[in-house]
Amino acid sequence: MTVRVAVVGHLPMYARGLAATLADHGHPVDIPADVLAWARQAGDPVVFLTLAHESDWARLASLTKARADAVIVGVVADPGVRDLVRAVASGAVGVMPLDADPAAVGETLRAALGGRSLLPTDMLRALVSGSAGDDRPVTEAEVRWLRELADGTTVARLAEQAGYSERMMFRLLSGLYTRLGATNRTSALMRARDEGWL
Repeated sequence: MTVRVAVVGHLPMYARGLAATLADHGHPVDIPADVLAWARQAGDPVVFLTLAHESDWARLASLTKARADAVIVGVVADPGVRDLVRAVASGAVGVMPLDADPAAVGETLRAALGGRSLLPTDMLRALVSGSAGDDRPVTEAEVRWLRELADGTTVARLAEQAGYSERMMFRLLSGLYTRLGATNRTSALMRARDEGWL
């Protein structure tokens, strides 16, 4: 299957090298100045997005909100567990280090297109153990979401109120549950109750 791929990053030479690697795997590649506009026009967007600055994380959130069906691979300089978990929780379907070799780039793309994700073993272990190492504080909006869920609000209604697609809301809640060390909504609400948020 041939798909159009976009490469987005702050380092032009790196973007060109990654684009050439992806092209070697048989895919047409663009390096768009405006990835949101590109994604709106692409049939099935696939984006390799470098996540090095807070503005990149904001771009990931905007891209996921605009195209919940986009296949996004986060490219991180420091593949620590926290950034890997944050990328997946924010909507990336795959994560790879900035210094990945060409074979790993191809494997990551094939996995993402096949609905799978290649994750480093330490990240997988952290996810399974619930110790993902994400110490970001729970925001007021997230506490409000937990309260509304506890009161019986559906995820669809919550998404509508927050201005997200339902799919994105599920991703955001999943990321919140992981940060709370919870495996599902019920255990997240129990943790919220224990914290005095409900």
